[in-house]
Amino acid sequence: FEDGYRRLKENDIYTVIHMIVGLPGETEDMILNTARYIGDLTPVPDGIKIQLMHVLRGTKLAQMYEERPFHIPTLEEYCDTVRKILDILPEDITIHRLTGDGPKRLLVAPMWSADKKRVINTMRSVVTVSDPPQGS
Repeated sequence: FEDGYRRLKENDIYTVIHMIVGLPGETEDMILNTARYIGDLTPVPDGIKIQLMHVLRGTKLAQMYEERPFHIPTLEEYCDTVRKILDILPEDITIHRLTGDGPKRLLVAPMWSADKKRVINTMRSVVTVSDPPQGS
């Protein structure tokens, strides 16, 4: 990762990092350490897409989940973790995404992610985004 990232930045290529939150066995401390790692990269990434991990039917991950269920964050847990990630990341990283949704027909977990309106409203209530300064 670091070698590829360095080469992209050396060639002035706009670089957006994808961060998946909620991997099997991942703790909140691990997630926040990943955010710190991303925020400490030099040069700073141009952007980040924060993505909720989805378990989709027909995948090895779904098979793992069915055989040995692992913790899937609740909507409230996810939004709270995203808020903490945003508090860690440098202000000059453009946030391209705060969540996402998998195809409903394939979704095994988390089912709450299928209710996009609820996700957006909950995210708004937990994650406050400041308005850009006037004249920007």
